[in-house]
Amino acid sequence: MRTLVIGAGGVGGYLGARLAQAGEHVVIAARGAHGRELSERGLRLETSTGSEHIVLPRVVSSADELHEQFDLVLVSVKWSGLEQALDPLPNLLAPYGVVVPLLNGLTSEDVVARYVGAQRTLAGVAYMSAGIVEPGAIYANGNTRIGLSAYRPGQDEDLARVAALLSRAGVPVQQHPEYAAMLWQKMVWNAPFNAICALARRSAGSCVELMEPLIKRAMLEVVAVARAEGVAIPDQLADVMLRVTREEFALTEPSMLQDVRAGRTTEVDILQGEVVLRAAKLGVDVPVLSTLADLVRALS
Repeated sequence: MRTLVIGAGGVGGYLGARLAQAGEHVVIAARGAHGRELSERGLRLETSTGSEHIVLPRVVSSADELHEQFDLVLVSVKWSGLEQALDPLPNLLAPYGVVVPLLNGLTSEDVVARYVGAQRTLAGVAYMSAGIVEPGAIYANGNTRIGLSAYRPGQDEDLARVAALLSRAGVPVQQHPEYAAMLWQKMVWNAPFNAICALARRSAGSCVELMEPLIKRAMLEVVAVARAEGVAIPDQLADVMLRVTREEFALTEPSMLQDVRAGRTTEVDILQGEVVLRAAKLGVDVPVLSTLADLVRALS
């Protein structure tokens, strides 16, 4: 498959590097100093097992520079850059090409579908602790894998093709029967941990040790909102995620913590803010998440 990766931070950089290592046809779109380093020197990938240098076959500063067509586009930009990243895609997708957004939040698939159509949109999430170390270098720790789900009926063949590609590149894939449940399950972790780690300036494992009851209350509030929307998530998921965080992702520094440290705008509106808005419409009380959202906004 001819693959375009838009955004080469922790998630996009890791996936692009693994595809390149596997000999797949991959082009990476990355801006700024990071993109220039990737183009000129390749990528330095730091993992728990050490550091490796990966030559990337082609890096462009923007997908607007491209004139070929792709069978798969992986989009891993910040929410604020999503629509700009999608602008050129109608002309870059092959006739049976698909787009997989790998962003935080609950609605990126809906935005992608407006640009390329629902049948050419698959739902995706990245389960990984990753980020940029410096221009040209990223880290990826923990049990890295990708979640995939159909966005609309009749996408089984597309899902199988994408899953097979990522598996060939050594990236484990977990397929989910319902995309809404997949997105909400990640939100159960994302909304509490992103806010609490950013406010405390601490890793996920450190926050669990210091504030597990608070984190769990916030997680259960997300579960309650998901259920009110008709997505069945068991309360036990919170305990499972806390255990996995302690065992596998203790060193994780969520993207909101990275944004706060770098002085960037946070994604509070699509994480805590989005859950709080939906809770208000559904009549679900979420006092912890509401407070976390207000505190994160106060950081800006």
